[in-house]
Order: sequence, then structure tokens, then C-alpha cells
Amino acid sequence: MMTASLLAAAALAITPTPDDARAAIWGDLQLNATIGNGNWLAALWYNAGAENPPTPDLHIRDVDCRRQAGSYRCRFTLVRDGGVVTVSGEKAPEVLTCEADLRQGDQAAWVVEHLPPRPRGGHSRTTMHCSRPPKG
Repeated sequence: MMTASLLAAAALAITPTPDDARAAIWGDLQLNATIGNGNWLAALWYNAGAENPPTPDLHIRDVDCRRQAGSYRCRFTLVRDGGVVTVSGEKAPEVLTCEADLRQGDQAAWVVEHLPPRPRGGHSRTTMHCSRPPKG
């Protein structure tokens, strides 16, 4: 019988492929855009593509995942084709640089890790954080 630490070590021996990471990121982007769980810029980016027909293409690029304690830290770039779009009175970014912690969830699918809700309640909070790239 394996101990919990051996099971955790075995799970970390499997690295998420870029396709696994993209699937987890898409899932979290959709969730975040629906319920708002802590990543306003990514929700704005996603909604700019989803709410403005014809839908501009949304891309996840440059996925790079590295093991860290208990999960994988993945860095990636979100790119939206189609030019400047305004959503909810705000200009949606075309490019974001992001990172998120991934872990294997139920049925061994990779998911973006979530933190518990804040003490005042609400939804779980995503570990995905995005920012506009520096101008240069």
C-alpha cells in the first residue's frame, strides 16, 4: 500500500504536456469569465473574443511548465486577434503574459489550482495571474 507522499510524488512525476496545460487554462478562463474568480484581465481578454462576433481568434502560446512543490507552475501568453475591443467600458488587452499553478484533478485531468474563498466568502480563487506585457 502506497503512502500519501508516495502517491503525491508519483503524480508529480507526470509532467503536463502543452496540450494538457492549454486544456486546463481554457477551462479556467471560461470559469473565470463566467463567475469572476480573481483574474479580471484574463476575463476581459476572454470576453473580448467571446462577446464580439465575428469571434476573433484566441490563442494560448509559449506554454512552459516547471515543477514546484505540489504542482507545476506554467507560464504562457494569451493572444487575441482582431484589434482593440471594448468590453464593459474597458479596452480589452490583445496580449497578456500569465502564469498559473497546475495539478492533476479528478480522473487525472490537469486543472488550474484554486485557492479557498476569502474569509468573507465568494468563489474559490484561481492561481492564474495575468498582466499586460511591458511596453517596449
